[in-house]
Amino acid sequence: MKRIRMLIGVFLILGAIGGLIYWEVSGREVVLMDQLLVANETILPGTHITPDLFAIAGVMEENRIEGALEPETLSDLIGLTAKQRISKNSQVAIDYFVKGDLYIHANESIFVIQPEWIAMRSSSLRRGDWIDIYGDNGQALLGTYRVAFVKDENEIEVTNQGNMGQNSALDRTDSSSVISHVEIIGSLAGYQEILEKVGESTNKGLLLVQRGEK
Repeated sequence: MKRIRMLIGVFLILGAIGGLIYWEVSGREVVLMDQLLVANETILPGTHITPDLFAIAGVMEENRIEGALEPETLSDLIGLTAKQRISKNSQVAIDYFVKGDLYIHANESIFVIQPEWIAMRSSSLRRGDWIDIYGDNGQALLGTYRVAFVKDENEIEVTNQGNMGQNSALDRTDSSSVISHVEIIGSLAGYQEILEKVGESTNKGLLLVQRGEK
């Protein structure tokens, strides 16, 4: 009997030690912390979202950001595009992402607006923006187009390098380079109209007017 009590005591001690180890290793996180998605690496604006970009981490309730996403929402992010810089190990919210809705219809292609054609354009112009293109000093609207690319003189995409998101034009305060030319998505007929206006125009060139947010 004495031996049995000793064995029970040993098991109880081992159980207590095991419980303490579990609490310190993972139990505290399970009980006291919310399991949330965090960035597995620094995610830059314009990044196409894939599952490997995220990890699961425990976060104290008081440190949880508004709208923080939980692990079961990961599938909702796949295929979206980051609209702002997300630092490694940061929590994420759905507001940090947008649908990657750039596409080309069957009757469309990508056309270049040469730098010498441009009389006016904003330095905040970025890929995915909508622009109205005017000729004749703003008197003739030639069409509304989606911007496919914004390139510098070395054919490198111009992006926003700051921590702010690119969704608002007013947040784009730190460009990666100086804009040289713009490439738009449109039909051949629409582009031919632009070419005709550039060829016959006696003024400096086209006005690329950035459309405001809806």
